[in-house]
Amino acid sequence: MNELKLEVNTAFYSVVGVFVVALLALAGLFTELNLSFLATVQIAIASVVTVALVIHLLLSMAGHKRVTLCNQGLSFFSLTGRQRYVPAENIQSIEFVNHIGLTMTHVKTSHGVIKLLAFRIRKEQQQRLKNMGYLA
Repeated sequence: MNELKLEVNTAFYSVVGVFVVALLALAGLFTELNLSFLATVQIAIASVVTVALVIHLLLSMAGHKRVTLCNQGLSFFSLTGRQRYVPAENIQSIEFVNHIGLTMTHVKTSHGVIKLLAFRIRKEQQQRLKNMGYLA
């Protein structure tokens, strides 16, 4: 079986980290302007995003959350933590889309599009995907 394990997309985690820092900076500005409710909301959002990001990153680095492409299909964990499997017959194509410097992997299936942000495909793996028939 020809299996490809996607690697962790560090650019995704960096962009989310910058977003959290920007939220905290704005919260500091709102605190100085006596808009404490907005500052509290932003600190709460930043805290929740930070905790979720750290948990997801640790699980990804430990191998508990992973994305695997093989001859038989795609195996991944959904946002809710459930493991999903898409058979190869349902995969129509795989595309790479850039948004704000982030490369997002779109896996088009017969049921919709699966968007992978936290994992990426290396250049060497793209050639193997062409050999497997997923890329044109």
